[in-house]
Amino acid sequence: MKRTFALVLLITTLIFISLRASSQEEPNKYKVSLSGFVRADAIFDSRQVLEAREGFLLFYPKKPLLDPNGKDIHAKPTFNQYAMTTRLTAKATGPDVLGAKVLALIEGDFTGASNAENNSLRLRHAYISLQWTKTRLLVGQYWHPLDLPEMIPNVLSLNTGAPFHSFSRQPQIRLDYKQGQFNFVAVASSQRDYVNNGPQGSTSVYLRNSLVPNLHGQVHYKKGNLFAGLAIDYKMLTPRLTTDSLFAADESLNCISYSGFLSYKKEKISIKAQYTYGQALNDHLMMGGFGVTSRDVTTDQREYSPLNYHSIWMNSELILGKWTPSLLLGYTQNMGSEEIITGPVYARDADIDYVYRIAPMITYVTGKFSLILEVEYTVAAYGTNDLYYKVLNSTETANVRVGLGLVYSFQN
Repeated sequence: MKRTFALVLLITTLIFISLRASSQEEPNKYKVSLSGFVRADAIFDSRQVLEAREGFLLFYPKKPLLDPNGKDIHAKPTFNQYAMTTRLTAKATGPDVLGAKVLALIEGDFTGASNAENNSLRLRHAYISLQWTKTRLLVGQYWHPLDLPEMIPNVLSLNTGAPFHSFSRQPQIRLDYKQGQFNFVAVASSQRDYVNNGPQGSTSVYLRNSLVPNLHGQVHYKKGNLFAGLAIDYKMLTPRLTTDSLFAADESLNCISYSGFLSYKKEKISIKAQYTYGQALNDHLMMGGFGVTSRDVTTDQREYSPLNYHSIWMNSELILGKWTPSLLLGYTQNMGSEEIITGPVYARDADIDYVYRIAPMITYVTGKFSLILEVEYTVAAYGTNDLYYKVLNSTETANVRVGLGLVYSFQN
């Protein structure tokens, strides 16, 4: 870890020295800007939750776990504090490249890549953007196209609305083409920090071994205060290269997801909403996965089917001077598989029938300082799975989270 940090520091220093030298040789052609914020948070949960980053990233409450006396072990409240989402962003611009305006961006925070690396520097975004009159080419790590910057909910929680709203940053090649009020988007992405689950656990190998990147297409419409669009996502997964009987495996799984989104802003009011039909979107911190539907008794060759989920969320806010009240509503439903599941299932908590959340928030802003108070009421309905992995006889389990955050932003 020390060697990695030293290497990152050295590379960053060399980049800045190089840019500074170039800017002295060619004044006003190269510019570097630095921005970010310092953020401190405290949270309280009324029970144990499914989470990441020591509880900071909340999914939903854990199912009841009863001891011999019938007491729910998971009913224990928790409290924690953090400063790990403190962020730094560097932007560099220079002379046009191939007739396009060029922008390089690198952004990091201190949430690490896993719970074991909390408070460690983590890469969020790192990309090069080439902007022509109507076309933009972006290459590097950025939000997956299901995470539209225009559609990210205004919430305090690190989950940014997951598991209802996608949360995933991926290495990618992205092409935008604007024509009038429309923007057409085509993306080919890989996986890095956000991956699918499968026979080898959570890893990017299932997408890498498919040879086909995650393919995504979108169309946006923007006019005045209205922003809307549609999206389609295709992902092929290769669960195994060899069977348990040591035969070469010839296995693959096709996953198709759809989404529609709408945002409207007028003066001090804004409303955002998005619907997603998803297959195996657990690499987006959403619900989903896949299961085995058949198995050859001789070779152990298997066939698979994705689990299907409906997800919808809405976020609204109102600016009242220095105060901004807002509200997030989210709901996701397990629709099971189109085929009977006969073997193992690789999914995020497939015994949940549905999850919903009600999260009001109030923000006080003065200059670069923000004080934020948020309450999240999240309910998960746990039950038993039928042959199609739909959930029967579900019972709701609720958690109340109270979060308090202080943020101070800066920019040179």
